[in-house]
Amino acid sequence: MAVGRVKYVWQFYGTYALVALAIMLPLLLPGFILTLDMVFTPHIPMPEQATSSYLFYAALHVLNTVISADILQKILLLAILILSGIGLHRLVRSAVPMTREPGDWGIAVASIFYMINPFTYSRFMAGQFAVLLGYALLPWLVRSLVMFARQPNTRRALFVAVWLVLIGIVSIHTLGDAAILLLAGGAVVAWRKRAQLTQYVKYGALALGAFIAASCYWLIPLLSGKGRTAELAATFGSADTQAYATVGSNLATQIFNVLRLQGFWMESKGLYALPQDRAFLWGLMAIGVIALVATGARVLWQRTRAFAVFIVLSGLTGLVLAVGLGDWARDVPLLNGFREPHKFVALLTLMYAVCLAPGIAALLDRARKKSDGWYAAAAIAVILLPFLFMRVMFWGFDKQLMPRHYPASWIDANWQLKQDHDNFNILFLPWHHYMSYDFSGRIIAHPAPKFFEKPTIVSNDPELGKIDADRHDPRQAAITRALTGPPDKRAHELAKHNIKYVLLAKDLDYQKYDYLKKEPDFKIIRDTNDLTVFSNQAWRNE
Repeated sequence: MAVGRVKYVWQFYGTYALVALAIMLPLLLPGFILTLDMVFTPHIPMPEQATSSYLFYAALHVLNTVISADILQKILLLAILILSGIGLHRLVRSAVPMTREPGDWGIAVASIFYMINPFTYSRFMAGQFAVLLGYALLPWLVRSLVMFARQPNTRRALFVAVWLVLIGIVSIHTLGDAAILLLAGGAVVAWRKRAQLTQYVKYGALALGAFIAASCYWLIPLLSGKGRTAELAATFGSADTQAYATVGSNLATQIFNVLRLQGFWMESKGLYALPQDRAFLWGLMAIGVIALVATGARVLWQRTRAFAVFIVLSGLTGLVLAVGLGDWARDVPLLNGFREPHKFVALLTLMYAVCLAPGIAALLDRARKKSDGWYAAAAIAVILLPFLFMRVMFWGFDKQLMPRHYPASWIDANWQLKQDHDNFNILFLPWHHYMSYDFSGRIIAHPAPKFFEKPTIVSNDPELGKIDADRHDPRQAAITRALTGPPDKRAHELAKHNIKYVLLAKDLDYQKYDYLKKEPDFKIIRDTNDLTVFSNQAWRNE
């Protein structure tokens, strides 16, 4: 019987793997998947600073010595999808009392929904794979919290700590979601388990202590206001809050967008198709999803009141925070690092998926009581729902993405510059942080700092709203002035920043830098159809 049960469960896990393949199959051809912030390059460098994600990127760097970076990238994206589905499946099966039939139908559809929904779609298109990996781990954390709530002990406390550590390693932003889950769980325990509160506090302190001990390499610098993460958070201002605000002209439209798991700032930029652009009656399906979620929440309340309060409280907190933190959040520890509040929609998505399972089961149960025909029609409808709702994600995100290759000229230039053993910097132009390249086919973050194995300087200005990136970086401001300043001083000003070579990709507005060809201090040492390499004659090896 045990063997049969394992085989039965793995049939569901295999289904989630097939769904992941239906999304990723066209993207498994050789090449890199390049989209906005996801700019994997042939060489994955070792991280230079001890941020929370140091171990994650260090592991990718080590794996890159035996596995090519494009294969690593695709393994990672497949893992995100499969972990999301399996994690949600295991969570609901453990936490929600349901019969196998039709409960398993509800769990399967809910798990697929957790894999494919407007939130995950927008993050894939934004290239935020670390946020997605943290999101994929949230159900695993919640399941460990459920087990801990049933019987706190050392083993279960350490499991909670492990999932917290892993989430912190892959995505510090998702750790904010985890913190809300912990607070909601603590509130429910204080409400329902007062008699055992001492035990929960004891083992909860153990879990927290284990997490802090394992994360001290980045927590101590962050809490002391030092390190890259703290420095970056300190630069966030009202311009960032406005630029990355949840989409909506007023509070009502923001809430409306978030309830549909939308409202991500990129949606208003026209950088990718929206789910409603590729699906018929998408709005009606969104209403159907919300109705099933509401039904499921009611069923949860009837069957497992404590868990219902926990998951709904977490989701609604995510909704409130996602609508907009406002300028006040900059004065709140940890919240001041969330310049883009929409990431909290992950909690609402988790709530939707968990509630969908009993909601679908209740719908199917009601349909079966009417007739076999009603049951068959309802089953077909709910099975098709996530696939029709998120049609835009399938087959390479509806062919919006495809594997890409870096130009041969970049590879040759990197090899040539590595032969120069001097200590120098490279300046890469055009002077944009986000721009489109012929080889990428869409706007992406500048890949040059990761691609070239010599220190490479690119613009860090997102050119979004009123954000003034140069204000917090004197070197960036100085280079901006040099590029637009007097020609007779340009090479010397760049040399002050140890810039020996200037690389100009022939993309976007590259013609505006034609003046470099006319200035005697810049000598062309390589010129191809898509890249020009200049040597700065004013540079001196000191």
